[in-house]
Amino acid sequence: MSDETVKKNKGGRPKIELDRDQIRKLAELQCTLKEVAYVMGVSSDTIERNYRDDYDKGIAHGKIKLRRAMFRNATEKDNPTIQIWLSKQWLGYSDNPISDEDNAILPWDDQ
Repeated sequence: MSDETVKKNKGGRPKIELDRDQIRKLAELQCTLKEVAYVMGVSSDTIERNYRDDYDKGIAHGKIKLRRAMFRNATEKDNPTIQIWLSKQWLGYSDNPISDEDNAILPWDDQ
């Protein structure tokens, strides 16, 4: 076998080049790896192995966009529903505040 033959036949399938931008855009929509793979026509292992960084960046950008929209709705559009939800999630507010008085033993009055 010549050196030229060895260089041409590395073994295995040739590497598939996918549109990284499309992978990021699908991930921004919070598509699963399986969904992205289906749209791209490859296995989810291919996305996981070769395009994980692009996928992760898309997921992160999608979350940032959602967070920005939530804040905009809560602050600029004064949406009370999202304001309440954000205050519970991020500020620790609750529908059932705990009071020290609630835990106190009631006095026994035997009259």
